[in-house]
Amino acid sequence: MHLLFRVLFCFLTAASVAVAAAQQKCGSRSVQWRAPRVVGGEEPPLGAVPWQVDLRSDGRHSCGGALIGRRLVVTAAHCFGEDLVAVAGAHGPPGSSPYEQHLRVERFIPHPDFRKLGHYSHDLAILLVSTPGFEISKAVKPACLSNTAPISSGTWCEISGWGIVDPLNSTSYSSVLKSAAVPVISLDTCRRKSVYGGQQQQILDSMLCAGYLKGGIDACIGDSGGPLMCDIEGNLELAGIISWGEGCAKKNRPGIYTRISSFLPWINDVAANVGVDL
Repeated sequence: MHLLFRVLFCFLTAASVAVAAAQQKCGSRSVQWRAPRVVGGEEPPLGAVPWQVDLRSDGRHSCGGALIGRRLVVTAAHCFGEDLVAVAGAHGPPGSSPYEQHLRVERFIPHPDFRKLGHYSHDLAILLVSTPGFEISKAVKPACLSNTAPISSGTWCEISGWGIVDPLNSTSYSSVLKSAAVPVISLDTCRRKSVYGGQQQQILDSMLCAGYLKGGIDACIGDSGGPLMCDIEGNLELAGIISWGEGCAKKNRPGIYTRISSFLPWINDVAANVGVDL
């Protein structure tokens, strides 16, 4: 009986460790989900986008973000605001999800070269949230940072956020998290005169272009700072951060994203400087 108990105990312990490891593995969903290719996106099931962070100011949605560690969130540098609160596990209207975790943003660290080469150049920031950080759960998990460069044209990625659903109505923020699929577009295509060539903000090598040249599906106001998660050889990786675009879902105006792989050394340096592990 004692031997049987010991075997059973070891089995249960190993199973618990395996479950805990799976829960904390970056880039893993709690439910199966493939972002739809539909205008405006669709509401994903709870746990399908566990790295999504809602940045709120005065209790209202401000920007998106992506969780990369229990105390670290990446977002767009232009999302700076006073007294920001980072909310993980959010889904519907504020307070509606039982998995919501609210943490104060202790430090907002923009890239030192933000706006050096244009209004949206180096549009990346790291947020340090208060201790002990977010508790990992089925609705809260970090994203895996992508070091893949370049990402092939046509690679399928997904965007998510609570941004406006009607480009003609600047107050039409979605009441629930939405997600949609967009393909990567080559920088050469994005630099064409008919697309973003000749714009004040040049398309830099540290940017990613994704969306549809015919328009219809795109991130929009309020989605800024949120994740662009790409399918890299079967693994979901955080390849970009929603940064800018001309209008929303317009023809020949796909979304432009800050390319994560271009900033990995800086992200690692910041994490080391604040004494937090990724």
